[in-house]
Amino acid sequence: MQVRKLLNTGILAFNDVPLYFYFCALVLKNISLLGVALTNETIISVVKIIDSIALPLLAIPLFIITTRKDHSNPLIATIAILLFSLFSFSPLAMLGDVQKNAFAIPFLFVFIYLTDSYLIRQEKRIFLWALLTLFVIALTHFGVFTFAMTFLIVLLFVVYKKKAIIPTVLIILCGFGIILIFDSNRAFRFITFWNEIFFKRFIFQEPFFLPILLNTTFSYFLATFGIIQYQKFKYEIDNATKYILVTMIVLIFIFAFPLYESNYVMRFNGLLFVPQSMLILYLIRINKKLAVSFSIILVVLTVLFSFMYFNDKRQPSIDMFAYKDLQNIKKYIPENSDSTIIIARHGLEFWTAWAL
Repeated sequence: MQVRKLLNTGILAFNDVPLYFYFCALVLKNISLLGVALTNETIISVVKIIDSIALPLLAIPLFIITTRKDHSNPLIATIAILLFSLFSFSPLAMLGDVQKNAFAIPFLFVFIYLTDSYLIRQEKRIFLWALLTLFVIALTHFGVFTFAMTFLIVLLFVVYKKKAIIPTVLIILCGFGIILIFDSNRAFRFITFWNEIFFKRFIFQEPFFLPILLNTTFSYFLATFGIIQYQKFKYEIDNATKYILVTMIVLIFIFAFPLYESNYVMRFNGLLFVPQSMLILYLIRINKKLAVSFSIILVVLTVLFSFMYFNDKRQPSIDMFAYKDLQNIKKYIPENSDSTIIIARHGLEFWTAWAL
């Protein structure tokens, strides 16, 4: 819907951070130069293809991190981490459902890689590339940007402690300003997040779905094990590894917390594979003896999550019969009417706009 509107009018149909939509529109525009008509079907097909390709690109920065010179992991662990990051429940669930989220994830791994590189080398050039990547994430997806900002803020406190307060305030204000340009609702949610994430308690209003229960349990096990390993090896590891390790442990505790509002529990669970993968990577980095055991655990979890995903009989937002019926609503709407409002549940508002 957003891409079609952008191609036809040059503006978005709904307020949102625009990078993903502009990228899709640019690809379609180039395809049209080859003589291909930009029909509804063409737009949907191209968006599907981009959606299928985007998320797996996270394997590139993740592979670079795992094979970094002087900090490399055993090959078996590298393969297991990559498999988990690509084929566990959350990455699979993103495909075909949360395209902007999936599109931003590779940039998130690039941002983590650049931050890690800056901690090791302390080069201004790397710092500027990290800031640029963070800006790209801000223009791509609000949720992934929030995660990246949380990662950065936690890391600042881990490294600089009390001295991180002023930089944190400045970072939050900059993040607020960037989002405000495109979507005021999301911008104010960004600085008043506690009003939403604790509005209702997921654990008291929803049953714990098996993938979420398993993911949350694994997260807390991993974070607890990470604390034990950190206490054991903290005097033997370099500062960069120490800082990232502690940051990932804190992030898991934050994003796996089960008492948020149900929508946020679902969304945060979808991002947990990022700190999980990174924490395992760094735990193996400080203790190579963990490589085989963690590789086995990750492969088992990946198979289990994949099985759950492919056995989850997901229904389309709208079937063809209902879509045809939706198109018939046009009969009851006055032509060129700006005073008609159609109310639809979340997920159908886009199809309603698309059809009408």
